Amino acid sequence: MKINCFLGKRFYQKLLSTLVGVAACSGSAFAVDISESEWNTWPPYCKAGFLASEWSSESPFIGRMSPAQFRSIRSANASIGIPGLHHFCVGMVYINRAKNQGSTPKGRETLRNAVREIQYSFARIDTKAPKYSLVTAYYGTALYRQGKHQEAVDMWSRGINAKPASRESYLAMAEALLAEKKAKEALEVLLRYEKAKEDDAADAEAFLAHTYIQLGEYGKAREHTDKAYRLGYPLPGLRNKLERMGKK
Repeated sequence: MKINCFLGKRFYQKLLSTLVGVAACSGSAFAVDISESEWNTWPPYCKAGFLASEWSSESPFIGRMSPAQFRSIRSANASIGIPGLHHFCVGMVYINRAKNQGSTPKGRETLRNAVREIQYSFARIDTKAPKYSLVTAYYGTALYRQGKHQEAVDMWSRGINAKPASRESYLAMAEALLAEKKAKEALEVLLRYEKAKEDDAADAEAFLAHTYIQLGEYGKAREHTDKAYRLGYPLPGLRNKLERMGKK
């Protein structure tokens, strides 16, 4: 369904905001350009939050989700609990963009934008919110890539302490440690999560596998690799990396 008239867009956004329970940002609206690939990588709640906000008023993605889909997302909205959801989700996009832009002036500007948008949601979120660890994970990652390593660790620690059974901030911290070739420290972080977790997760198993590969413990790496793929891990590179390192 494509809505072309302005009145139709406004009505549709009002409907989406009601269904998803996400308030549009206060003040004047401004356009946020999201690419097709960025849209496709967003989880459904981010798509819904963005479309429900005034930021999407000129977006080509208006009409991409049906009212029935929004009703379904609304029923699962208790698992989100992120204020200013569109701010946070756009911040996620900025972090991913900054990866490709590197340490260029544009990359630094993109990271500043990421911090600003995620901070908007972080300043308003309750530590008991279901996705609190997800917000601190991305916030810490943005800070880390700005070179603010201790602030990043403090942010990840907030998420871990508030939601010890949620994996996101553990994994963000472990990713940073692995990038610094600190596999032993990364393993300590991941094993803390292993003790606190309530359910298995494919990405957590993949991080354990990568960590054990870096430590040269290929038996344990294979164990967690196999478990990651049984849980639906989508990237074949992990198994290929394990085979290469094992042969060496």
